[in-house]
Amino acid sequence: MKLLDLVNKKVHIIGINGIGMSALAVYLKQNKVDVSGSDIASNPNTKVLEKNGIPVQIGHKPSNVKGKDVIFFSTAIKDNPEIEAAKKNNIPFYNRSKLLQLICNDKFTIVVTGSHGKTTTTSMLGHLLVCSGLNPTILTGGIMNNFGQNIYLTDSKYVVVEADESDGTVFKLNPKILIYLNVDREHLDYYKSYTNLKTKIKNYIKKVSKNSLVIINNDDIFLKKLSNLSKNITSYGKSNNSDFFYKINELNEKESRFELFQKNVKKSTKVNSPLLGEHNVQNLTAIMSVIKKLDIEISNKDLMSFKGIQRRMNTLGKINNSMFIDDYAHHPTEIQKLIEVCKLFKKKDFFLIIEPHRFSRLNDLYSDYIRILKNTKNLIILKTYSAGENFEKNMKNSKNLVNDLNLLSHNKVSYLDTYEELFKLLDNLIATKNNKIIVSAGAGSISAQMRFFYESRR
Repeated sequence: MKLLDLVNKKVHIIGINGIGMSALAVYLKQNKVDVSGSDIASNPNTKVLEKNGIPVQIGHKPSNVKGKDVIFFSTAIKDNPEIEAAKKNNIPFYNRSKLLQLICNDKFTIVVTGSHGKTTTTSMLGHLLVCSGLNPTILTGGIMNNFGQNIYLTDSKYVVVEADESDGTVFKLNPKILIYLNVDREHLDYYKSYTNLKTKIKNYIKKVSKNSLVIINNDDIFLKKLSNLSKNITSYGKSNNSDFFYKINELNEKESRFELFQKNVKKSTKVNSPLLGEHNVQNLTAIMSVIKKLDIEISNKDLMSFKGIQRRMNTLGKINNSMFIDDYAHHPTEIQKLIEVCKLFKKKDFFLIIEPHRFSRLNDLYSDYIRILKNTKNLIILKTYSAGENFEKNMKNSKNLVNDLNLLSHNKVSYLDTYEELFKLLDNLIATKNNKIIVSAGAGSISAQMRFFYESRR
């Protein structure tokens, strides 16, 4: 099957309101495919879909697939009545990875993947390639502030795609350029073990690097071991034995300044960026590696014109002297990087609100949560967001985390069971006018709740 085979066909997408699926749906619609979809509830993506002429049914029921030619479904979908109806009526149905494959075929595809930093890296790279004149289609897992949505559509031969490891989607793609940012203990509910995940990655990089350029993080212990798999592998990182490496000049609360070096090239490149923290300098080094390999020109003006992504160190605004920042960090490594960035905001009291995401992640990475959070001042931990998981006996939860942190730390950690309790605490914080930065982190409902609080109090 090719993308052209879907033109004028009736395609139905189950789980269409997801951040990734909604982008794919809009892409199909713009390519003359008759698209509809369904999901369990409305969200901001629903309005984007309907604005693009894509009808969305709320609730999953067999009648939604009546008369449809092809069905695609999100990985989040389990035991769905619409899939059962498709089986009964012999309607072909495929995982979202198949849809992404169809979009990427016959295009110059640049895939960005890894455990952390995918959305930011994909969005910034796409933005810079737009500035360069290549004008690619961009598909991301976040809302790009430069474009106001999670997709930027063009008729260019270039496509920049954020590809997820969570369901093995990335391993089915065959890009011209693959950027592998990092490897961490993530999505182990799918891969069953960290060893299985690393084996998948190694085999995939080996396969892609036979005919395509692979750019890997040389500071990642696992990826570094793969740098000699092929002559088509380019490394980047802090270490000067990388093909591309950086030297930081300044990190502050407004920008990052660093110098980019290329092995065997005397002249370096000075880079200014609004992306904060050394982890973003590392991501930018990966991006600049692509820019250099494609032999295109971009300016610091282009870099500084990037407006970021929603839910990635996204400033909501100020109430009195309290600055509210919303972030998606939900893995211990991401939370650690978030804390490092917040330390750049000098002369401000820092309050961190964490909503742990998934019981399985909290249990698998419990010691990492403890290690990263045990010395954090003004830490508030909310009830664990289940994301559809059932709590099982002997599992750790947020209360366990708070109790253990309070035993190990001199800093008092607060546990809040409801958003009402959180709002009461926040009201007390903003009543005092000393300079504060209040950061919320999580992949669940915390973002919407913090936005509601901010809008209702400002």
